[in-house]
Amino acid sequence: MRVASDIAFVRFVYPFVFKEEQSLGQIVKRMEQQGWNKSSFPEGDLLPHVRDYLNPRGDSEATAYLLTLSGEALAQKAQCLNSNFSGGSGALWQMQLKDRVVPFRLNEAQLVIFRGAVAMLTLEARPQSDLLADWLDFIYHFRFYAGKADEKQDTSAPRLLYNGCVMEGIQPLLDQVLQPFPFAQRENLFMHNMMLPFSALYLDGDIDEPEMRRLLHRIRLCFASWHDLHPPESELRPDHPYLIEYAHHIWFTFSQQAAGFVAFNAPGDATGFFRGDLPQRLRSRYFLIYQLALHQKFRLVYLSNGVSRNWLSGNEPQRRVIFGKIRDALLEFTARGYFAQVMHQEQHHHYYCRWREVLQLEMLYQEVSNEVREMYDYLEMRLEERRTEQSEKLNRVVLWLTGFTVFFALPGIVVSGLGMNVGSIEQLDSRLGGLWWLRAITLSAVVSAATVWIVILIVGRTRSSEKSSERGADHTSSR
Repeated sequence: MRVASDIAFVRFVYPFVFKEEQSLGQIVKRMEQQGWNKSSFPEGDLLPHVRDYLNPRGDSEATAYLLTLSGEALAQKAQCLNSNFSGGSGALWQMQLKDRVVPFRLNEAQLVIFRGAVAMLTLEARPQSDLLADWLDFIYHFRFYAGKADEKQDTSAPRLLYNGCVMEGIQPLLDQVLQPFPFAQRENLFMHNMMLPFSALYLDGDIDEPEMRRLLHRIRLCFASWHDLHPPESELRPDHPYLIEYAHHIWFTFSQQAAGFVAFNAPGDATGFFRGDLPQRLRSRYFLIYQLALHQKFRLVYLSNGVSRNWLSGNEPQRRVIFGKIRDALLEFTARGYFAQVMHQEQHHHYYCRWREVLQLEMLYQEVSNEVREMYDYLEMRLEERRTEQSEKLNRVVLWLTGFTVFFALPGIVVSGLGMNVGSIEQLDSRLGGLWWLRAITLSAVVSAATVWIVILIVGRTRSSEKSSERGADHTSSR
């Protein structure tokens, strides 16, 4: 099989989030100062609310921005990696493999920034070869943008050559085009040192049905040409859930780590639909669908990471503030970024629905939603418990002060009454003896003490019954 390299292409998506807290407009403004151009998202058959979400009308607040960098501007960025560069914008890149060198071009770069600082940088590359092995090996190796093979990643980043500049992976160029945001200000949202390829391969030549199935399996999971594969029969079924047959021998492939389009002997020529119009649709509408699905996944992953990172950090008042922000971010994402349908046309909608299934967006959304709600409710419950405890302490103080006041109230009334009736006291002294008033004060004190004790018993029993009712209700709800 030969690759129609004039229409085939591959895009590599680097998803990340800006750590520095800035508004969406501030980030875009700083990127424009570095040579990026603001563009509009392809609208096509987008539903109105999705269209307005991506390309707001009038003075509406933007929720996403698309920035582009042309091939010439990308070459200028690459020149900064080598002060002795003199090859011009048409200079070829080279990937050095064990047994050969694969030349390639970087056609353009895109940067999509969504509200919430989740972003995706995309590099479009095209190997300058029509050998299928070169394309398969290029896709497999190029996605590792940095680092060596170890327990964190399976393969070392490839050695890249660009007019005398040698790089171990494409990360130096990524850092260059993402200035003024260095690596320390970005948090990777995908696998360690790995990008996600979105490949469109047009293959021409003779191939039988079993070999076609094996090749689809290899392309879908990004295996290189030299990998020895023995896939199970379930992976080779024509009705595999991670495949969609677009037309006869033309397929979309789906996986957690890559997106693909494979056309075996596509009909027509460069002026027809399959070889002329469809490659442009893959770049625009289908790639946009993939980006929207990835944004939903990585936004939810980032929120889930925030839950796990902040649960044990700080004290409870600080956590309550943090989880309040996380809850607000989830509600905003639900209202403005979580779509069940994005396009009208059947093929586009089917493609989007399959990505939702493959990325398990509904299950992920429910999981994150439950995490945020339960954690926030727990912190609110703890706050209410502390308020209740403080209220109970205050009530106990007030109760004891009230008891103290009641205890001395009745004797005080008796003493006040005796003080206002001095003449009557002298008559009672002669009749009842000189210390009769002491017995009256003592009796009033006993009555006051008994009253206070009865009130304390009633209040205590009332609280005990309330707590017993609450424990019974909690036990019932837990069952």
